[in-house]
Amino acid sequence: MYSKPIVFSDYHHGSLFYSLTLLFERRLGGSIFHPIGYDWYTHGFWKVFDHPDTVKQYLDSSRAEPYGKDNSIFLCPDTGFTGKGITLKGFYKMPVDIVIASLPQHIEPFRRLCKSHPNKPKLIYQIGNSWAVEAGLAQNIMASALIKGVPENIRFISYHQEFDLSVFYPDFSYPGQKISSFVNCFPTSEGYAFDWNLFETVERLMPDWTFKSFGNVCRDGYANGPNELAKEMKQSRFIWHTKNGGDGYGHIIYNTAAVAKPMIVKMEYYKDKMGRELMIDGKTCLAIDGLSPQEVVNKILYYSDEKKYENLCKNVYENFKSKVNFDNEGKSIQNFMKGLK
Repeated sequence: MYSKPIVFSDYHHGSLFYSLTLLFERRLGGSIFHPIGYDWYTHGFWKVFDHPDTVKQYLDSSRAEPYGKDNSIFLCPDTGFTGKGITLKGFYKMPVDIVIASLPQHIEPFRRLCKSHPNKPKLIYQIGNSWAVEAGLAQNIMASALIKGVPENIRFISYHQEFDLSVFYPDFSYPGQKISSFVNCFPTSEGYAFDWNLFETVERLMPDWTFKSFGNVCRDGYANGPNELAKEMKQSRFIWHTKNGGDGYGHIIYNTAAVAKPMIVKMEYYKDKMGRELMIDGKTCLAIDGLSPQEVVNKILYYSDEKKYENLCKNVYENFKSKVNFDNEGKSIQNFMKGLK
């Protein structure tokens, strides 16, 4: 069952959808589609955010390329890959096996989609954030976040969102004096204000070093796609990732570990979060919880010693390999799908 699954999923963000593409298309030989076209919204099956600009951003097909003769499938260029969108009409004609909701607000409408589709596909709730799991919410759950209190009657699997290891591979060179951040709204979010001030203060105390802040609204622009992101990471000595509230999964954390670069973090932000498994202060990362700006500077300089830094990078990568194995997890997900409810 599901040897080459046909999958429909909402589009939460690019890294997540690409991870599902790597899983269901490259690894399992199937196909995956996301919604495109305004019918998804007008018929009540798309509920990301009820604002005309957001609806257009996610569902407008004018910038996509039709694929096939009936205009039901579109090729949708994204940052570093091309996804496939499908219209609501095309969805009902496609022999869909699995429907994935990665946002809580899509569980109810996607359940209706499964019931009304002639193929009666199975519904999976994909959780990439630390959201609660309520009984009756969904019968099948794939979680790339630490989830507590999962009811016993739920078909459940914990896994890591896959990314391309031919792009994010280890670089053990000794890079220049560069520190980079990839938090998308680091300078603009009120929740990050304290840590952004710390970042800039440390920057002023280290005039011989280059500090970069990459992201959608950050001062150094956006690292456009996996290849550019990996390149910037490999050229940095440390990745600064003080993200208040942490990540549910945290692609930046796992990408950084895969390229064997140590992170500057506040470990308090990752209590009960999946990414915490990659953080060992002084071994795989520099924890700066409670440190003054000058103490942060001193710690960075201490671990920038070439030998100490070499050991850090080796530890980062070895720990990543011990915690993440996409091949084994792919096999586990295949077994998980055999028993979908």
